[in-house]
Amino acid sequence: MQSLSAVRTVIFVLLLAVVLPLQMQAQNAAVSGTVTDSTGAVVSGVQVTVRNIATNLSRTTTSGATGAYSITNLEVGAYEITAKKEGFRTFHLPSVDLTVAHVSTIDAELLPGAASEEVTVRADSVAAIDFETSQVSNLVDQEQMKDLPLITRDPYSLVLLSPGTSQTNTGLGGFTINGSRERNNNFLLDGVDNNDTSVPGIPDGVLSANPDSTQEFRVITNNFNAEYGRNTGAIIEVVTKSGTNQFHGGAYEFGRWNSFGGARDWFNPAIDSTGASTRMNPYVRNQFGYTIGGPIIKNRLFFFGDYQGTRRSNGTPAASNSARMLGTSVAMPTPRMKRPSDMRSKVATC
Repeated sequence: MQSLSAVRTVIFVLLLAVVLPLQMQAQNAAVSGTVTDSTGAVVSGVQVTVRNIATNLSRTTTSGATGAYSITNLEVGAYEITAKKEGFRTFHLPSVDLTVAHVSTIDAELLPGAASEEVTVRADSVAAIDFETSQVSNLVDQEQMKDLPLITRDPYSLVLLSPGTSQTNTGLGGFTINGSRERNNNFLLDGVDNNDTSVPGIPDGVLSANPDSTQEFRVITNNFNAEYGRNTGAIIEVVTKSGTNQFHGGAYEFGRWNSFGGARDWFNPAIDSTGASTRMNPYVRNQFGYTIGGPIIKNRLFFFGDYQGTRRSNGTPAASNSARMLGTSVAMPTPRMKRPSDMRSKVATC
């Protein structure tokens, strides 16, 4: 029995090692291109290295016989790219942003010279178009989440920035993409399914996100790649932040109080139907939290943590006024009905 248990454990670990990279592939970035010389002829055997500026992690590959190279499964972030071969000057791209579910095409042109010499290329000369796939998508990055107003601090509301999207008028509060049902959307969080099992496709899902924990997300609206399945609406791929070689953190508090010039609810007028003044129903909303991230082992292992709490109070002491305005009756309990003895007798006779 112990040997059987050990075999099962080994099989489970092997399956986990195979499935997780496949599942995470869609949540990563990639870079590809062709290396040529000054005449336009392809150059093979060129060493191409990409280095994550924030974590100093690097990946290296070599261009093939056609001069093409490709590096996949890269963490989202800013990268430095170099291409070098003996007899040519080193191609150097100091910084370029690689985004989620996007293949950046970066072609390198090598000029004759010593490898110690360097040709620096600006990142704005790199096309932001995905030449490798035909999928239609839109990226919402960290800057947009910081600069655009988010009254409830819900980054999923920025899905509406994508062409072909609109808010539905149902109680689910979801999105329709190119006319599809809101339940047909597929939400992924760091490569893991993040859909509500009972009502799939609506925002937030199992784990909700906030602007301080979200690095970026991509909304794919058409021509999905082969790794996607299940749903016919949009694919919303969310990538959370991760730690770097530098310690970073912060704390925040967002508050809303209607006592500071806030408007009254429609059911809570200043003067009721009898002409008496009414008190404004309170509305207090506090969102607070913190983030912290940094290295555990520099250049190797990192951590990132995030917490957000929400406290809301919106009491309605004028419920009877609201009901009277709607033309309905409200049954209020009498003092006798509130007595514990009466309640026990009622329960005993049911």
